[in-house]
Amino acid sequence: MNRPPRRPPATETGDLFAPRTPAGPAQPLTVLQLTQSLKAAVEPRFDDVHVRGEVANLRVQSSGHVYFTLKDEGATLPCVLWAAQARRLRFELEEGLELVAHGRVEIYPPHGKYQLVATGVEPHGAGALALQLEQLKARLAAEGLLSEARKRPLPFLPRRVGVATSTTTAALRDFLRVLHTRFPGLPVLVAPCRVQGEGAAATVAAAVMALARHGADVIVVTRGGGSREDLWAFNDELLARAIAASPVPVVSAVGHETDVTVADLVADARAATPTHAAQLVAPVRDDLLAELAGLRGRLHRAMTGAVDGRRRDLRALQAELGDPTHLLSTQRHRLEDLARRAEAGALRPVEAGRARLEPLRVRLARAEPRARLKALRGRVEAARRRLEGWQAATFRREALRLAGLSARLEPANVARLLKRGFALALSDGKLVTRSVAMAPGQPLRVALGEGWLDAEVTALDAGDDPVPGRGRGGAGGGSG
Repeated sequence: MNRPPRRPPATETGDLFAPRTPAGPAQPLTVLQLTQSLKAAVEPRFDDVHVRGEVANLRVQSSGHVYFTLKDEGATLPCVLWAAQARRLRFELEEGLELVAHGRVEIYPPHGKYQLVATGVEPHGAGALALQLEQLKARLAAEGLLSEARKRPLPFLPRRVGVATSTTTAALRDFLRVLHTRFPGLPVLVAPCRVQGEGAAATVAAAVMALARHGADVIVVTRGGGSREDLWAFNDELLARAIAASPVPVVSAVGHETDVTVADLVADARAATPTHAAQLVAPVRDDLLAELAGLRGRLHRAMTGAVDGRRRDLRALQAELGDPTHLLSTQRHRLEDLARRAEAGALRPVEAGRARLEPLRVRLARAEPRARLKALRGRVEAARRRLEGWQAATFRREALRLAGLSARLEPANVARLLKRGFALALSDGKLVTRSVAMAPGQPLRVALGEGWLDAEVTALDAGDDPVPGRGRGGAGGGSG
């Protein structure tokens, strides 16, 4: 019995490029199987390739990873440069830059795409060093570090010269020879450093900062000539920024006159050679002494001429001045006259004030305040006595008047009348004074001397005698 060929498990990808066996129909592959087969076939074959193309779609992530595309006339290739490799670049990637990327081809299954994982990139044509140099110059120029307006003048006569260089080079010997020939005894502070090779730029930058801290008035960075690679340390960005940040002026004397480095462009002054640097930082002492002697002679002659001229002017003025005693006497008389006039002018307002003050003093004596106060006090006391007498009389009169009114009101005192046996008849709160105003069966309230009574009209009499039982022959009848 023929069995169908065994299907490979899902984890097996097989070889896509192996010749197919004609037995049996083709079995479909999953997307993952196909992608893994391509990955297994392509990546080992292209694990170390160099690809040339133009940079496009450049993106730098916050993590430092760099993504870009290499393209030419007929194709594009996605590329990635991880942050670790990107930090080691000596130049900056730019759109449109043609470069050669070295790395491996990698297939990323989740996206179904392939890309070049670059381990290094290098500009095509001019080279990485030239591109790095141009980009560094552009950055420094944009920050103003190459501007002539930023550069400081060198001190006329430095008290101490600092030199950053290697102690074994002929450049240092040439510099010191020329410097001390021009100005013997000028103090020099040397900071040894490497001027060539890996790490040389960092040692030169440290030497510049150390010389500035130790009191150098001017710093010379120097070395002899050499190839472009020998002088490349002086194109380093770290060294350029250290020179620009130096608190004292810096002279760059690197290589020969035709060799121009970034240190030359950033420094406050550029010397063609180390001996030229010595000529820039130190004047010739003999020339200074000769010039000083000449200036001293000119100063002496100028001072002598000025003193002689002043003496002549003084003698001429003395001749024109005349007798000082006579002039002093005239001025003394004039001063005394002015003093008298000033005294009279000062006393005149005082006398006028005294004349105005005397009548006021007399008037004040007449209206002496204490006498007027005594009189006013007497008047107040008399008024108080009159007021007290008026009050006593008024109170007595009003008391008598009140007693009379009380006596007149006493007969009309209802409470007293009620206590004597009289009563008040009230109907609906109104006083009843006539019997005809009432009707039999109508309620009454009778107010007594103490308390009250509710009653009902049973009979009434319209007679003239108000006392019941009297009149009409003494019979106590009433009309119905």
